[in-house]
Amino acid sequence: MSRTHSATFRPDNTALFVGLIGAAGIWLGFPNDIAGLPPLALLWPVALAWLGLCAPTRGAALRRGWLCNLAGGMAALYWLSMPVHNVGGLPWFLAVPCALLIAACISSAGGLFSLAAYALRHRPPYMWAILLGLLWYVLEAVYALALGFPWLELSGALAAWPLLVQGADTVGAYGLSGLWVMAALWCALGILPHPLAANAGTSSDEKKKPETNASGKSTPTAFGGKNSWRPACLVCGLLMTGLLLGYGGLRLYQQPLEVAPTGPQSVQALFVEGNIDQNQKWLPAFQRQTVDLYLRLTYDALAQRPGERPLIIWPETALPFFFETNLLHSPRVRQLPAVTGSPLLVGAPGLERRADKKEPDVFNRAFLLTPPDGAIAAHYDKEHLVPFGEYLPEWLNWGFLEALLQGVGVYQTGTAIAPLRYDNLALGMLICYEGIFPWLAQARVEDGANILVDISNDGWFGATPAPRQHLYLTALRALEQNRWILRGTNTGISVVVDNRGRLTMRGAQFKEQALWGSAALESTPSMYHRLWPWPLPIAVALLAGLLLWAPGGKASRKAKPEAKRDTP
Repeated sequence: MSRTHSATFRPDNTALFVGLIGAAGIWLGFPNDIAGLPPLALLWPVALAWLGLCAPTRGAALRRGWLCNLAGGMAALYWLSMPVHNVGGLPWFLAVPCALLIAACISSAGGLFSLAAYALRHRPPYMWAILLGLLWYVLEAVYALALGFPWLELSGALAAWPLLVQGADTVGAYGLSGLWVMAALWCALGILPHPLAANAGTSSDEKKKPETNASGKSTPTAFGGKNSWRPACLVCGLLMTGLLLGYGGLRLYQQPLEVAPTGPQSVQALFVEGNIDQNQKWLPAFQRQTVDLYLRLTYDALAQRPGERPLIIWPETALPFFFETNLLHSPRVRQLPAVTGSPLLVGAPGLERRADKKEPDVFNRAFLLTPPDGAIAAHYDKEHLVPFGEYLPEWLNWGFLEALLQGVGVYQTGTAIAPLRYDNLALGMLICYEGIFPWLAQARVEDGANILVDISNDGWFGATPAPRQHLYLTALRALEQNRWILRGTNTGISVVVDNRGRLTMRGAQFKEQALWGSAALESTPSMYHRLWPWPLPIAVALLAGLLLWAPGGKASRKAKPEAKRDTP
């Protein structure tokens, strides 16, 4: 780096610019209201890492990374305030802070990442990138487990371009995020001006001046010198990028796109979207109208293809009443499989009474009704509930938040989670945002599912990027498990996803419609499925080992003085 460049390099002034680049990477990388370009999401981890490198103290690194993530997170997740206001009825001055609180919790991961970039800057550059890539993987996985809202997931942004995410079939979505972070950081090290390399090319007096921290103590660094590490880092980054893209291209080439699979190991599906207004859905006066609409759309679609016997899919809580006890509308719904000979998968609230409780337990349930009489062959109860939408956490059980619990109020966590079986189908069920959790899809396939089905209601979010973000996060489960996904929704986006993460059918939004799609049934597990649950523990162990024993680690630094003392 030239003396002129290093003289004009002002980390404090640069931090704002770098932070804005990182926030823009989040917003532009994920689906948004204007235009999205998935690879731009890679600017996000690079910016966070550089914010850590530029920071004068640990506290500054933590704060800058958190604020960068928060700015980008709020731009991408602004829609969180809309269901709170439009559906829950909270005024904007309460709805916006609710969304801000969620984004702030998620964004703390960005602060920790920048802090790690600061703390590890004494490591050799190539090792710095490896450690941060592993840390990104661990942070995504741990935050998903701890917070239960893994929405800002790097692979979720990249999933809109299936070429970029094929590696998820081996290392999972979180592991793939870590590999892309390594590639991006290696390339950045080889290309971008580096704050810790600023001493290279300066006067001898400047070179001798050690870097100091807030306490005045010198801080060791592996950066600087003649920047001989730059070409090596760039080569490593390009090789990793080529490996990920090459693997993606190979997997897509090995399995050409098949829009309409046929044969005994396939299923034809009919998705019915009622496009029911969320604010009218649970009103008793609209129950007959809702049932009439779904029946009409279904019968009209079947009439256009006489002789077809598809799996009919109605979305999450399509029936806004207790299906098992309703004597007015339920018989009409049961008649559909009896008349058409097609199985019906439908979402509705479910009840279970227990001897030790006065009030019955309520579940967000998916019913499978089968010919010849429309009987309930099996049901699935939602296992991972949405905070505030389906239950209130104990520590936030405040009266004014109860307006968010529409319809039947508080749901119970489901335990009836086995695949729903009919003929050669073994439907691994996911309801709504259960599709964004890798371990739930893993469990469905482990139990024998040969296809994944996600019924959802994204009507909460209106015309925002949320349904598209939700879609691509769910599509990653197809890659991880080598299973096709049938996704049926109330207001869109209903899709068929093949086992390579490609959309073979995609419907429009906010339209009363019936859509046809086909999917293949798979029985072969993916490599990721076979490796589960070991990828994350292995990554944690590798990260810990490298922190201790890799060049620049605590153990390696202790070993060097001892080696010098032993030298004659």
